[in-house]
Amino acid sequence: MKNYRRFFIKTLMKLGVISLLPTKLYAFNSNDGCEITTSDIEGPFYAGNYLNLYNITPFDINDSNQNFLIISGTVYASDCKTPIPNALVEIWHANQGSFNSKTNEFLNSSYEKNYFRGQINTDNFGNYSFLTVIPGKYLNGSYYRPSHIHYKVTYLNTELTSQIYFDGDISIPLDPWASSENASDRIITLFPDSNDISNGIFDITLNISPDNINTTNIENNNSVINTIYPNPISSNTIIKLNKCGKNSQIEIYDVNGNLIVRKINSATEINLLDFLDKPIGRGIYILKISTSNGLSQIKRFVV
Repeated sequence: MKNYRRFFIKTLMKLGVISLLPTKLYAFNSNDGCEITTSDIEGPFYAGNYLNLYNITPFDINDSNQNFLIISGTVYASDCKTPIPNALVEIWHANQGSFNSKTNEFLNSSYEKNYFRGQINTDNFGNYSFLTVIPGKYLNGSYYRPSHIHYKVTYLNTELTSQIYFDGDISIPLDPWASSENASDRIITLFPDSNDISNGIFDITLNISPDNINTTNIENNNSVINTIYPNPISSNTIIKLNKCGKNSQIEIYDVNGNLIVRKINSATEINLLDFLDKPIGRGIYILKISTSNGLSQIKRFVV
């Protein structure tokens, strides 16, 4: 395995960005509607008062024996497009457990007191990110609960408690919470990078009016991108730029930092698929927009 820390920093330098927080396109559903993120059970293992950490594992990132996961996203207000800065995102989950060669799964996991728990505050654009491992499964009566991560997201007097699950997990149909219709938008797809690190994106929409969000920091940071929707991308995905984004350079990279396309743009509204020269495969991609006056912003999106 390559030195992932060096590789990750090299990729970010290649893209010309400073922040280590990966971000995601503004999320709407296919009919441009907007839905509040649904809740899920808290479970018995929430403790609170977690350390503010990006890496919530006891492992070194260069340890190739671990099933590492980078999970990231953006917290939005109820319009699905106003990011919430300084929201508190807490996560906790079971450890990896032991590998079962018969089922090709990590089973018999358990919750630990000091690891696989953490919290982080969103940045000025509402973004958060954690480095962890893909949780194993533990018995819940007669069946194994699917692999999952617990979330508690708080801003002002609004709190959401929820969970995410992973696409393709054969235990989901057995689990009353994961198989619920309310959980369908919380089953995310994971994509590996060239270092076999899994990457996943989970955006969160809180039931709080955008009028209650302090956007001063966003305005002071001269955001280039206004909205991009829907996501995952479709033939209707539109990039809407602020005035400062006109006559900007737009680049798209894969998750490993390989350039897919680079073009100069003169409009403030762009159809993403028209911008691409050819279809791109399933995965996570990085959109970078650079303006003539030196502003730069990146977003992650899912195909």
